[in-house]
Amino acid sequence: MLSFMIGLLFSIVVLCALLLTGIILIQQSKSGGGLAVMGGGMTESVLGAAAGNVVTRVTVVLATIFMVCTFLLAILITRRAEPESFAERYERGASALTEEAVEVPLGEEAAPDATSESNLPND
Repeated sequence: MLSFMIGLLFSIVVLCALLLTGIILIQQSKSGGGLAVMGGGMTESVLGAAAGNVVTRVTVVLATIFMVCTFLLAILITRRAEPESFAERYERGASALTEEAVEVPLGEEAAPDATSESNLPND
């Protein structure tokens, strides 16, 4: 369920980003906007006389959706991952290695070392 929600939110974020890119290019600016290259009054003929208000509202709505989805995505991804710092993982790994290295069964002697004098051939 969590993976589905992350995938859905990620898709919405990508779609909003693409739509925001397009809608920002359409907006009127001092130089006429992105559609000024094709023709000066193209924005007004495509979107009507109140194009500035519509485009501005759509931009605000898309930006809000983008920000909310990004925030929720960050929360979900953080909850999915184990909340542990690098130092905690390092300490856990170091303590596990120390316990394994020190562990010797009681009542049994360690195996003789291959370099000890008792194992060397006598001349």
